[in-house]
This record gives sequence, C-alpha cells and structure tokens, in this order.
Amino acid sequence: MNALRRVLRREVITICAVIFLADVMSGVVSPTFSLYAQELGASLTVVGALSSTIGLTRLFSSMPIGVISDRVGRKAVLTVGMLLFALAAAGYAWSPNALWLFPARIVGGLAMVCTFFIGIAYVGDVVAPEERGLAFGLYTTSMGAGFTVGPLFGAAVAERYGIAGSYLAAAALALIGAVIAARGLQRITNHGGSHQAVQRRLPWSGAADILRQPGVVAGSLGNLLMSMSFGGAVANFFPVYTASLLVPQAVISSMFSVRAFGSTLARMPTGAIASRYPSRLLMYATLALTMVVLILMTQVSSTELLGLLLVLEGVAFGSFLTSGQIFVAENCTPQTRGAAVGVYSTAGSLGSTASAIIFGAVADRFGVRLVFRLAGLLILAGLLVIVFLSRRSAAAAVPREMGAAEEA
Repeated sequence: MNALRRVLRREVITICAVIFLADVMSGVVSPTFSLYAQELGASLTVVGALSSTIGLTRLFSSMPIGVISDRVGRKAVLTVGMLLFALAAAGYAWSPNALWLFPARIVGGLAMVCTFFIGIAYVGDVVAPEERGLAFGLYTTSMGAGFTVGPLFGAAVAERYGIAGSYLAAAALALIGAVIAARGLQRITNHGGSHQAVQRRLPWSGAADILRQPGVVAGSLGNLLMSMSFGGAVANFFPVYTASLLVPQAVISSMFSVRAFGSTLARMPTGAIASRYPSRLLMYATLALTMVVLILMTQVSSTELLGLLLVLEGVAFGSFLTSGQIFVAENCTPQTRGAAVGVYSTAGSLGSTASAIIFGAVADRFGVRLVFRLAGLLILAGLLVIVFLSRRSAAAAVPREMGAAEEA
C-alpha cells in the first residue's frame, strides 16, 4: 500500500487521466463507426478499408513519432496527440460522405501513436525502475477503464443527439485531455542527457540501431504475437466460429464485454506481481496461456466453456499489456525509449494488420478452426524466439553492470 501511495504522484495521475480520456474517446467511436460509415454510403469493402487505414497509419508512423518524442519531449507529443484525437472525432462528425472519413482515420491513427504508445515512454521516464510494475499497472488499467466507459457514454449521447453528436462529445473530451496534458504533464526534454547529446546519439538514420537490442526486439515480437492473436484471430473469427455453433449474437457481444472486464481487472495485479518477479517471466506466461486458449477454442462447443476461454484470453491480453510495456521500458535507455516504443507499436500494428489478411485467406480455404490452431502454433514458435532473445539481453546486461560497478 505504501508503494502504491508513492507511485500515485502528480505526473503518474496526470498521464493516467490523459490516457483514460483518450480511451474513452476511442470507446465512443469504435462500436458505432462501421454503422456510421454505412450511413454515409460506405460499402462493406470501404468499411474494411477504413478499418485498415488506422493500422497502416500506425505501422508507418510509430517509429518516426517515437524518435520525435526522444527529441522534443513526450509532453509535446502527448498534447498534440490529444488534439489530433479531437480533430479526428470532429472530422468523423462533419464528414459529408464516406470518403471524407479516410483523412480523419489517418489523423486518428496518428493520435493513437502519439498518446497510447508515447504514454508508455512517458511512464518509463518519470518512475523509478522499482516503481514500474505498479505504474504500468495503473496506466494499462486506466486504458481498460476508459474503453469500458466510452461505449456507455457514447451510447447515452447518441440516443439523444445521434452518432455524429456522440463524436463531437468525444472531441470535447479529447480537448479536455489536451489541456490536462499541456498543464499537468512533466516536461522532460533531455531524457537523461543534454538535448545535444540526444541529437548525436539518435539521428534519424540511427533509429534502426534499436532493432539490434535483443530485449526490445523480444518485447516487440511479443506485442506482434498478441496483436495477431486478438486483432487477427479472436476479434475477427471468434464471432464467426461461435455463430456457426448457433450462439446468438447478443450472447457473443456479452462474451466480449466480460472479456474486456477481465482484461482490465488483470492489469493492476500484473503490475504488482512485476514489482516482485521479472517481467519477462510474466510475458512468457501470458503468451503461453494465449497459445493454450487459442488451441482449446477449437476443441469445445459449449457456450459456457467458450465464454470462459475468451475471458482467459482477455486476462492474458491485459496481463501482457502491462508486462510487455514494463519489459520494453527495462530494455532501453531514456535517450532511446521513444524509438523503442515506436518499434513496439510498429510490431503490434504489423501483427494485427497482416494477420487479418492472412487468417482471412486461411479461413476461406481451410475453415475457421485452422485459424486458431495456426495462431497458437505461431505463438509457440515466437515464444521460443522471445526466450532466446531475452536470455541474450540478460547476458549482455551483466557485463554492462560489471563495467559500471568497476567505474564506480
């Protein structure tokens, strides 16, 4: 309890408030966007293209934005991110037709990188290593709570003012978040060294050096696998699979609601556990649990068991968000944390975007069951690589620590 009170200081509370509002805004938009796009004349193909636009934007912008945050500071990027969220939501509301939604989706993708992922770097900057477990637990719990509140808030506003009205309300929340970020976040521009030193250490052409750090690559591969699992397999094909078992749509929606609740509840305890045990072990455990759940999903037909497996997948996903972010923060320096988070974000975007296409082709050719089995096998293979890279990172850390001790 004393450790939690120490972590609950202004800079941590502020970033959690900003991220909470960002996820409320996302929660307002996500459940209704496809319907809204169709109301503006979008075909199902266009709806799919609009969905992939955010993923592609994140894929190509994560690394540059991460490097920018290393140069100009996290506060500026986070504030701009909330302003971009407001601009995107207003763009949705004021779009005269479906085609105008595309630039707004690009802005929304940029906003996600500037907030959710740069927020990870900010938390890593402002807390001590022994505080990271609880701090990241609070951060990811704030994300989950925001995405839980968002759909409820959006539905209440939409019932009275329509979907466009709910998007304008979301834009107002994002503006409030921008004010909180601008006034409340701590300004850290040097991240452990002079600004000139950062410029020398991390030129744009040197950002690829991050990819030679095995710890960052291991954490990013884990994010790719988890994004592949949920974004590529579960979100797209669990509803299709359960519907083929004659499970009603209302029940399927309820399953996902319970999954989101379980995912949120798992995040803070994971942070507390990570304060006592290595984050890499928690990361291994979440990936292993996800692998087992995916394979078991194709072996059962009971609605209750499928619901339980989906909740377990949500718990694993929420636990990974916390442990994976801690792991990446531990395996980079303050000077390169933005770039490291950029790699982490890029990997997640690649996992969800590419796997949706690949798994769709597999499902069409071989059936939905094979999607879950293939995803499970890919996680198993990736987990072996992650263990190998994590050990390399730990082995490399020992000589660095010995050298630092000798210099001291």
